[in-house]
Amino acid sequence: MARTQQERREETVSRLLDASIATIIDVGYARASAAVITGRAGLSGGALFRHFDTMGDFMAATAHEVMRRQLDAFAKQVAEIPPSRPALEGVLYAMRDITGNDTNVVMYELLIAARTDEKLRGTLQDVLTEYSTRIFDTARALPSADQYPEGTLAAVVALLTNAFDGAAIVRTVLPQPEIEEGRIPLLLAMLTPNESRADD
Repeated sequence: MARTQQERREETVSRLLDASIATIIDVGYARASAAVITGRAGLSGGALFRHFDTMGDFMAATAHEVMRRQLDAFAKQVAEIPPSRPALEGVLYAMRDITGNDTNVVMYELLIAARTDEKLRGTLQDVLTEYSTRIFDTARALPSADQYPEGTLAAVVALLTNAFDGAAIVRTVLPQPEIEEGRIPLLLAMLTPNESRADD
């Protein structure tokens, strides 16, 4: 059966986004030109601009796709936490794994480039606002999230996300397995209420 124009468009955009993510992972944002991305997608040079008005619009779509994949991967990993493992511990390991995967490298590349690229920075602000909101909504639905007041929960989520993101960036240049091994137990100790202190 012949595909509709909408189906063909969706397939082309999907190929472009896959190629964009793979290209940025392999060669970085600075070398991820439209020509390199379309070539990797097996499409003509003008294919990208038939679907996106500007490279900034395309990078916003790339960031949205990274966000979608990361949130899906996190939700899947959290759903697979075995009942025998404390939920918070499982969530922390899931955060470590998701922030350290190749797909998240794309977000780091875009954020670092946006520091000196005003147009990209404006493009990413909306994407990151939505991403932060969705991360918080996901966190609010996790087991034990109700032990924190909403303002505190937002700060805890930001603190953990920033800690794991920072570790993931440093890890590629300076692996520190001895610190990595102790990070989650330390975070667990900090985040778990001290019952004896609460009774004092």
